[in-house]
Amino acid sequence: MLRIIISFLASLLTLILAIISYADPIQDISMQNYNAGWYPNFYQGQGPLTCRRTCATWVGAIPESELTKEMTEEFERTNVCKITRNPVIIEKPYDDPLAHWLYGNQFDDKANCYAGTPFGVIEDDHYMCLCVCDKPDLIVSKIHDPIWDSGSGQSLIAVDITNIGQMAAAASFAHLIDPDTLANDVQAIPALAVGVTITLIFTLNYWVFDPDAVLEVTADYKNIVEECDETNNMLVYKKQG
Repeated sequence: MLRIIISFLASLLTLILAIISYADPIQDISMQNYNAGWYPNFYQGQGPLTCRRTCATWVGAIPESELTKEMTEEFERTNVCKITRNPVIIEKPYDDPLAHWLYGNQFDDKANCYAGTPFGVIEDDHYMCLCVCDKPDLIVSKIHDPIWDSGSGQSLIAVDITNIGQMAAAASFAHLIDPDTLANDVQAIPALAVGVTITLIFTLNYWVFDPDAVLEVTADYKNIVEECDETNNMLVYKKQG
């Protein structure tokens, strides 16, 4: 009996995890910040790829998708895709702001995009997929004006760190440096939930305006957190004294 109960609980947990892992990335009836973008279903000459493979290959993300079993019966999920007349845009690829598109559906493992019009359905195996990052993303959202603490004889620099990603970020570290003197400071960033901002206080043992100030701050400078965008961690402060 105990073995049956354990087996049932394991199956239930697997089902719950499956539902969570395939949750709709862009939630309905909400206005949240998302890291999302369109990516072609060809990568370095390989394709056509499904949207799930496209997003994983290009940016390690997941496609915007919905459950569709009740609507189609033969398919489990539909992924958002779009098609255009020029296949070179997809295969090369490049961004053409003058291209015309139709939005459609890419179903399960069927590597075609189906776009409906009042006159029928257009099918194409060259398409782009809407990819959404499901990871944390730490940025330096603001570097406040430094202030002088006469008691300690230090410059105090308040810095805002924000998690703009779609998952909580593990604890990490932020680094501040004065590129003119190479003086620097490191502060710990605690674990941050989605959308949360924390203010850290950095110190340097001199007045940073001499006569001007230039400071660089990098969030997660040790690359502890796997993020949506690993290139947006740094912010530069420049101000004349």
